[in-house]
Amino acid sequence: MKIKYFFFICLLIISNSVSQTRFSVGSRLGYSSFSSSSPSIDGFSFNIYVQTDQPLFEEVYPRLAIGLMREINSILPSDKTPYYPQLFSLSFNGVTAQYFDSRVYLEESVGLLFMNDKTFSDRNLWNYGVSLSFLAGLDRRNFNLQGWQTGIGAEYGLTFNGFLPSYLNVYLQFQYNF
Repeated sequence: MKIKYFFFICLLIISNSVSQTRFSVGSRLGYSSFSSSSPSIDGFSFNIYVQTDQPLFEEVYPRLAIGLMREINSILPSDKTPYYPQLFSLSFNGVTAQYFDSRVYLEESVGLLFMNDKTFSDRNLWNYGVSLSFLAGLDRRNFNLQGWQTGIGAEYGLTFNGFLPSYLNVYLQFQYNF
């Protein structure tokens, strides 16, 4: 039920942003280390997001993201393990960037995090918390408003209830601005 509300809010924000301002879509792929009342689990992370150019505050832009962190063995061919730990996240972040010149920039974000904890086969809990991220990027738009931005970054997520799941992702980010 919570996912339906999240997608409805995403649809409203996207439809509003398309009609009034520009938006961008992006993805992140990288290494993840996550835990939830367990030893750290090494895995991979995949994240997709939508961001608008309509500021929340001065120079802070909204970003809605969906992410998946899963144990690395889940993509390797094997039939010995019946279950692989994973975390599923939904986040709403405020993003800002500082440009050092016309191409190189530093991006920071902070926001609310909703995480589905499935680190054990008998666990399926929703938790809430915060996420923080930093990225060093290369803007390939050359003073255009449309085009690609790429970067290398890190994201940390921490929750405040349940079994306190948390994660640290190191990733490559690709973003296209419409």
